[in-house]
Amino acid sequence: MYNILLVEDDRITSKLIQKYILDIGYYLAGAVASGEEAVAIINEKEPDLVLMDINLEGKLDGIESAKSINSTISIPFVYITSSSDYSTIERAKESNAYGYIIKPFNKKDLRAAIEMALLRHQMERKVKDNENRVSTILNSIIDAVIVVDESGDIDYINAAAGRMLNLNKDEILGKPINETVRLGSDPKEGDNVFFPMSMNYIEFNNYLTAGDKRVPVDFTSTPLRMGNGKLNGAVLVVRDITQQVEYDRRIQESMDTLTRAMYGTIEAITKTVETRDPYTAGHQKKVADIAKEIARDMGLSRDIIESVNLAGQIHDLGKIAIPSEILNKPGRINEIEFALIKTHSEMGYEIMKNIDFPWPIADIVLQHHEKIDGSGYPRGLKGDEILIQARIIAVADVLEAMASHRPYRAALGIDAAFAELQKNSGTHFDSEIVESCIRIFKEKGFTVKF
Repeated sequence: MYNILLVEDDRITSKLIQKYILDIGYYLAGAVASGEEAVAIINEKEPDLVLMDINLEGKLDGIESAKSINSTISIPFVYITSSSDYSTIERAKESNAYGYIIKPFNKKDLRAAIEMALLRHQMERKVKDNENRVSTILNSIIDAVIVVDESGDIDYINAAAGRMLNLNKDEILGKPINETVRLGSDPKEGDNVFFPMSMNYIEFNNYLTAGDKRVPVDFTSTPLRMGNGKLNGAVLVVRDITQQVEYDRRIQESMDTLTRAMYGTIEAITKTVETRDPYTAGHQKKVADIAKEIARDMGLSRDIIESVNLAGQIHDLGKIAIPSEILNKPGRINEIEFALIKTHSEMGYEIMKNIDFPWPIADIVLQHHEKIDGSGYPRGLKGDEILIQARIIAVADVLEAMASHRPYRAALGIDAAFAELQKNSGTHFDSEIVESCIRIFKEKGFTVKF
């Protein structure tokens, strides 16, 4: 049950009101005759409500006493007065009165005034508690939160927004957001990104301008709507991604370093192979260039293009295990020598299989002599059993080999190579890849120095 403190300097009236308080079911926290007494005992009595006569004897009248008490503690006041003049009512309103009873009054009037005052105070306290809770939550997060009204003027920012914009609340609140918050996709420009308040909106990799500082940010805009669905503003949440951008930069630098090291290693391996077979010097690089262009023409993914390029540069790595006198033999080779040469794809696989590439490089090297009809080597794979990278390199390999000079024959020329590819399209070679290979040379102007 609620405790009521009564402040009334008329003894008879005080006794009557005390009886009313008890009769309507409330406890009496105390009854004093002056504002000074009320101020002195308020913390001791801890009432839930104060019934305060406005016209009190002493230095403090009821309104001044209420203001003094409310400066230290939040408590509802209901004023009691015999005066209903305008100036008194205005003074009471300024002190945030919760009720106003004109003497004389009965128990029913008193109960209604007390219950309404207590209900209003409870509701205001709940609202204030919720506001404090939300404010504490918003001020504890590192993202900037900016709330705008339906006109686009800022009516709330959290602590992070003040820090990010390098402005205090007085410099921000009430200002149009488009004049205060500069968001742009270009780090060197100050143009604002348009974000519609009426819909959920997300923008990544933008920049916020705060004075002479540019901060990389992501941001979201979420509409605020009233209970009837009417747009009432929006909430803009801005996340500083400076640290993420720096991490990404460092990761990219590391990736670039690793990529350069990888290709440097591949180049060294390629040159090692070519010292064993000087007649085919540059063969692997040219095969890689042709294969990469075919993959691009076919619209294949970046990963396919990269893996074709890399595997193409080392597809003959296994020849390092073949005797140089066989590789450099000027005449035709016999069956035994050819069988030995055919092992180079497996030897290349064995060398590469334990290297952790981001692509199946060892398998591509192993399969680059397989044929669509299963007549290739070393596994006799057919059709889609063969990786598309290996199928592309197989076409590029034949083209480069036929168009270039070899110890055992003169260069046959690119037209002869085209004829050979078309003759075996769909049997030895993937027909789509053959078409692409011919197209890049005949229609798209791609060239290789054979």
